[in-house]
Amino acid sequence: QQQQERREEEEEEQQRQRQQEQEQEREEREEQEQQPDTGPETTPPAQSGGDEAATDAAWGRLICLAPEPGIHELKQRQCVMGRTTNAHAQIQIDDGRVSSSHCKIFRTPEGAVQLLDCSSNGTYVNGKAVGKSRLLILSSGDEIALLNPSAKAHEAAGGGGGGGKPTHYHYLYQDLRRYATSPPGDAPPPSQPQQRQLPPPLPPPLPPPQPPPQAPAQHPSPQQPPPPPPP
Repeated sequence: QQQQERREEEEEEQQRQRQQEQEQEREEREEQEQQPDTGPETTPPAQSGGDEAATDAAWGRLICLAPEPGIHELKQRQCVMGRTTNAHAQIQIDDGRVSSSHCKIFRTPEGAVQLLDCSSNGTYVNGKAVGKSRLLILSSGDEIALLNPSAKAHEAAGGGGGGGKPTHYHYLYQDLRRYATSPPGDAPPPSQPQQRQLPPPLPPPLPPPQPPPQAPAQHPSPQQPPPPPPP
């Protein structure tokens, strides 16, 4: 009887998981239909030359800090972070809580780097939720988290994401364009060597203190004998 109850509980748990996955897939389909148009940057046209076609040089980098360290070079104009079921995602994560297209990082024609949150369970930048279907401008050094990175979320999940999954996925964005080599004409002039400054001369030594003048000693005058008595 106990084995039968356990089997029933396992079947119910599997059924709940299937329903949750179906519900999440349905939400992802709806969010993809309702996604705002982010301009030509999300679907960049193919070009034969120029900066857009030069995909060998990375313009940005995503450094994975947790759960496993790693580095992802950003060479295309758009980077999709999502679940492994999305074959078009450049960064794929094997976790059912991660949306198929969780978020997108892309460059605008003006050169800014933006993040579009497409997730159901949240994308966080520097600990703050971006918000579904909202854009946020990224700066070098920003920390990106897929799923909630707060301590309360960790406690609610029992110290983990369930099923041995991490609570969240943590990345550091780095803008490599800041470290590009400047043209020779823009290079700052070399600094001139500074002449060594000698320290100022020391003041002359003070004379030793003189003892205060002493008054001359007064010797008592010898007493003269009294005059002789008259004859």
